[in-house]
Amino acid sequence: MKTNQLAYFTETVNTLIESQLILVDKNIASVLQCVATSPILRRNLADTVKNMSYATEFSRARVTWTRNDGELESQLKLPADRDRLFAFVVCLLTEIDSGRRNFLDFLKEYYNAPSNEESYSKFAEQALKPFKQAGESILASIDPDSLNADYVRQARRFFNAEATYVETATAEKIFDLMNKIRITLTTLMLTRAEADELNAVSEYFVNALYLKNPKVLAVSYLAYKNTVLKYPQVYEYIDGIIKLMQTIAL
Repeated sequence: MKTNQLAYFTETVNTLIESQLILVDKNIASVLQCVATSPILRRNLADTVKNMSYATEFSRARVTWTRNDGELESQLKLPADRDRLFAFVVCLLTEIDSGRRNFLDFLKEYYNAPSNEESYSKFAEQALKPFKQAGESILASIDPDSLNADYVRQARRFFNAEATYVETATAEKIFDLMNKIRITLTTLMLTRAEADELNAVSEYFVNALYLKNPKVLAVSYLAYKNTVLKYPQVYEYIDGIIKLMQTIAL
């Protein structure tokens, strides 16, 4: 569905924007996979690259000047056109993902800052955020309701709930049971997909317990419970979590 394409794109690019450098490779790959699996973005990209040369666009985007100390400094000025900007950043991320362009050298040349992390923050601000806006605009232009302001306000009101009370002792008991579940399931021959699913729902549930937003906690708990209930080996532990969760007002 188009709306799901928008949510998926926004989530993956946000993850890349907020990423630590050590995880950049993985998160770039996720963004490229998102674009590749979105019919709308894939079609827009294909139509755009028919009429543009990435090499030419990169040459145009590169702005160089001489600093007072005589050193050359370079910066990238992204294309003004929405579709060309989107295609340009996809091509750039593809170069980085494939290893054809060294990412740290690229940051040092075009987004130079006192540290690698600060350089990455500049890149995120000046390249990834405009890229995100371009992609969202492409998806929204195909499906205008996907960014409907009324829907957004309604969703914010729904999730803007007063924090519920979660006793520290209760949370610690849940975490202990979750750890026992994790240890038990590591003895099974889980597939990569099953292990990834388990890790994801566990991370959401743990953070939801810290967040204490009852709406977020309820859905995170449901996702975790339904995932681990696939494995009879941990029924005893999940039963304990169910009883503990009944003491929390959701």
